[in-house]
Amino acid sequence: MKLKELRLDVEALASELVFGHGFLHYGYWEGGRADEISLARLGQAQQAYFDLVASQIPAGTRTILDVGSGTGANAAALIRLGYRVDCVCPSPRLNEFARRKLPPETTIFESRFEDLRLDRSYDLLLFLESFHYLDAAAAMAQAARLTARDAIVFDYFPRRDGGGASKVSHARFVALAQSAGWRIVADRDCTREIVPTFVVLDTLRNERLRPFVARTVEEFRRTRPFLAFLLAWPLRRLQASAARPSRKQETFPADFEYRLIRLSRA
Repeated sequence: MKLKELRLDVEALASELVFGHGFLHYGYWEGGRADEISLARLGQAQQAYFDLVASQIPAGTRTILDVGSGTGANAAALIRLGYRVDCVCPSPRLNEFARRKLPPETTIFESRFEDLRLDRSYDLLLFLESFHYLDAAAAMAQAARLTARDAIVFDYFPRRDGGGASKVSHARFVALAQSAGWRIVADRDCTREIVPTFVVLDTLRNERLRPFVARTVEEFRRTRPFLAFLLAWPLRRLQASAARPSRKQETFPADFEYRLIRLSRA
């Protein structure tokens, strides 16, 4: 199993157990301030993220393709709002989560979005924190084939082009979208409202998790010296990882901008 796949599996399971909804996206904080440092508040911010997206869905939308559907949490919430939703996700493990919560009439395409070949189209394509995984130019062209109407991209973009097909800046994304025949209907910078997610996670990691790991490892070495000797290498790795402070609340806004973008083919 690749490290990224393992991380997504752990995050999906944690979201299911802690929050109950299974969202894998960041939280949206109206006002741009972490007013409470807790996982419960983060779960509420994730719900606010979804609610904001739902408010942007154009009138007359009936069918939606959720691109990078993850655990199926967004799709399930959209179905409860009355939309007909299909999903595309290349991860068999995440698709297992999704199948357990989605109705049988929901189709989950186990494929990369760029490789998807369908004889149907949708009113709306949704890219919720999934576009940055895709080949941007190929994804925009593919999206144009799968809808004659609308798309929503709610995702982060590097402030500078990284040279890779998926690491495109916001300006480069806009140029690619327009060259594929898309019109930018709305384009909003939401970085300020997303960053409190990292304030919460940094604080919990630095002030709660790091001291807990340090105390636990030292206690394990004191009470189980022989076993600690046998596990010396993984224990050192665990300590070193926990000792590194997280500063993503500082590095993320310096390196990325988070945009809510509505596009139209009409």
